[in-house]
Amino acid sequence: MQLYAILDSVSDRIEMHKNLGEQRQNWNNLLLNNINMITLTATTLTGVAAASGAIGAPLLALKISSTLLFSAATSMLLIMNKIQPSQLAEEQRCATRLFKQLRSQIENRIAFGNQTEQDVKNLIEKVLALDKAYPLPLL
Repeated sequence: MQLYAILDSVSDRIEMHKNLGEQRQNWNNLLLNNINMITLTATTLTGVAAASGAIGAPLLALKISSTLLFSAATSMLLIMNKIQPSQLAEEQRCATRLFKQLRSQIENRIAFGNQTEQDVKNLIEKVLALDKAYPLPLL
């Protein structure tokens, strides 16, 4: 009965880590697309400023706008390099894979029968070790 409880707990953790991994991958894609679009817009503004031959306020406005957009893209890249959402998504995929391996070990133990109290303790220790290595984030 304890193995079924552990199996249920592991299955829940697999689902949670899988969902978090997908969520983090989506955030990573969203941030990268935003940075690329900001950079493209800033480059377009720079090209328009160079090609228009404008003088005075319109040229200054284009230059300031492109500078601000390039600065925003650079700031976002610096933040992304610090947070590394792609690495966070990879950690969630790794946690999902390890919990799936643990689930298959538990299912095999249940199928073979003859579980001892030591087997149950070992599996609980493995679950706790994986929980400690790959904690679920609060945010």
